[in-house]
Formats: sequence, structure tokens, C-alpha cells
Amino acid sequence: MEQAAGFAPPPAPVPVAWSVVPVDFKVVKKGPEMAMHDATGRLAFRVAGVGGEGGGSALFDADGGVLVTVRTSGQGEWQAFNGNSLEQKHIIFTAKLLSVSSTRKEVLVFIPPRSSFEDSKPSYRLLGSTFRRACTIIKGDSIVAQTNLLYKLKKTIYSRRKFRVTIYPGNDNILVMAMIMTFFVEK
Repeated sequence: MEQAAGFAPPPAPVPVAWSVVPVDFKVVKKGPEMAMHDATGRLAFRVAGVGGEGGGSALFDADGGVLVTVRTSGQGEWQAFNGNSLEQKHIIFTAKLLSVSSTRKEVLVFIPPRSSFEDSKPSYRLLGSTFRRACTIIKGDSIVAQTNLLYKLKKTIYSRRKFRVTIYPGNDNILVMAMIMTFFVEK
């Protein structure tokens, strides 16, 4: 079939690195472990404790590959590393617990090399309540992601084991899940 003169074929689709719509994950938390499922119900991420020196937690993909390892680096401070590495050159972020009460928790996240604890401005702020499974991740003046309990109509008691993570467009799902893991799992 011939094309008429002046008509060009449609352009090839451009691959999108980031989602253009908010993405929801359902999280089921059992003790220090969490399973994160996508909208279709398939396992997307998993959080479990890791043994070895320093202990900590790891964020796994659906196939069991380690994406991020989080280790305690002091009282109320954590470091997140790419994969299984514990080398400083593979550090993704450093988190510091700023305030905690029975109803409110605030964690500052610093992404190297642009920021550090000495830097007064963190890359991200995590605000919320671990008891209510509520967390808002803020970068500058923008909300990056939020968590909230899964509510059902006509149900008076809600399970705190299940909650939702909504990641807004233009954000890295793995980085957000690593920060959520730090907020809810690490003490």
C-alpha cells in the first residue's frame, strides 16, 4: 500500500524513564518484613533483614535480587547502599532521625555528594507516624510520595499491617521504597 505524498509515518514511541501517572503499591508488613505489590497484585519489592556484620535490612526486587541495603551507622542514623555493597562509593543516601514522638516522626535524607549532615538543607524530608502507617516524602516544596492505611467502607477496625504507597510522577520507585523501608523498618 502506497502512502500519499506529504504524509509521514507516525513517530516511534519514545521510551519513558519515569512514570507519567502516580503509581500505587500495596504493602503488607509482618514484623520487620514487608512485601510490596503492584496494582495487579504481583510482588514488586520485598524487605527483609540481612545477617552478617552490622545487620540491617535489604530491599529486594521480585526475583530476589538485592537492590538496596540499609545499615545503622549510629544512634538514629542509617546509610543506604546500592545492592550488597557497604563501600562508601556505593552509598545512595544517609538518613538521620530528627525527631520522634508517639505520634510523629521526622527523618532527614541526604543524597551524596550534594548534601551532608553538615549541610543545613536535606535532599528529602520524611514526615509522619509509624503507628498510623502515614508518611509523606517531601523534596523541596513538592510531595514525592505518600503512605496511608487501606480503608474499607463499613469497616470500623482497620489493619495496620496493610497500607498503600503512592509515588507521584517523575520519581524513582526504588529510591522511594528504600526511604519507606528506612522510615517503617529501621529503629
